[in-house]
Amino acid sequence: MAYRHGGCTNPTDGREDNIMEIAGRCRVSRRSRVIRGHVALLIMLALLMSANVAVGQGIAAKYVRDAGIANDPDVILTEMFEDSIAAIASRWTQASNTAGMSLSTDVPAASGGARSLLMTSVGGTNTGGYLYKNLAPGFDQVYLRYYVKYSSSGTYHHSGGWLGGYNPSTDWPQGGSGERPVGNERFSIGPEPVDPALHFDLYTYWMEMRVSPDGVNYWGNTFIRDPSLFAKTDQWMCVEVMVKMNNPLTARNGELALWIDGTQVIHLRQGSPLGNWSFNIFTPSPSGTPFDGFRWRTVDLLNLNWLLLQYYTTGNPSGFVGRLWWDHVVLAKQYIGPINTSPLNNPPPAAPTSLRVQ
Repeated sequence: MAYRHGGCTNPTDGREDNIMEIAGRCRVSRRSRVIRGHVALLIMLALLMSANVAVGQGIAAKYVRDAGIANDPDVILTEMFEDSIAAIASRWTQASNTAGMSLSTDVPAASGGARSLLMTSVGGTNTGGYLYKNLAPGFDQVYLRYYVKYSSSGTYHHSGGWLGGYNPSTDWPQGGSGERPVGNERFSIGPEPVDPALHFDLYTYWMEMRVSPDGVNYWGNTFIRDPSLFAKTDQWMCVEVMVKMNNPLTARNGELALWIDGTQVIHLRQGSPLGNWSFNIFTPSPSGTPFDGFRWRTVDLLNLNWLLLQYYTTGNPSGFVGRLWWDHVVLAKQYIGPINTSPLNNPPPAAPTSLRVQ
């Protein structure tokens, strides 16, 4: 009689030679199972690491120096500024002060291109310029990544890559400064320097924004309030912002997130982060209350349907020439991430070799 134990047949007839033979087969069987387990584990880890590279690093991880990124199925729009000002302007719905725009050889270190766009302002003559794109019929979630370089000289009023929605969509930027949207006509988000010290934040208008300290005006609300977070001057910085619309229309489950140079600075959503409001300023704090979330809209027709690269300043003295550089603009349906200089920053481990399974 014999019984099964761990895949080996154990004799009960007491013969020593049969016991030794079966014991040997048991050791081989156990060793084979261990080796097979190790192989399966290595393969699983390789697949997981490969997946994490694609998800964690974003779309840009698949395209060396952004070459070919425009063809990615999740990419909506790209602008690399590699041809003429006239050609660049033709790709945008509106271009303001193209006379103050020029192509520059100053590009981000990781760029595979040779040119960036330089926008200028002249104190007493103009306030800068912009490129505006009507994205109708629009989207319910987008990611905008761009490289920007702020000069250490001059001032900035509204200068950044803005996203928002108009209902109905329009071919030019709308007004509404200091006025709270009602929920069916507009909202806007501007990642930019928000004070003379160039602290960087998300200057935002939406239907449930908070009133300013004067109790009358609704100037853009801000959320980060990090005393160490500044717009970098005289060097390139990678900015990425994500906006997600609320759905259903009665919910506050809209979201807003910001990354600087690939590091997430904040992710605002229903219940997170904790913080406190003081008029139009939300300051994250572990002792605060959960963030309400965003109710961006009350109608489906209001969605993310415009993009604005804006350089606007009113504080420079007469004749002073202000400067702002742009490059590697990508708008997509998924996280993009900074420019990648190699096919995969963290390649998965190679498949195991020289393993013999018996």
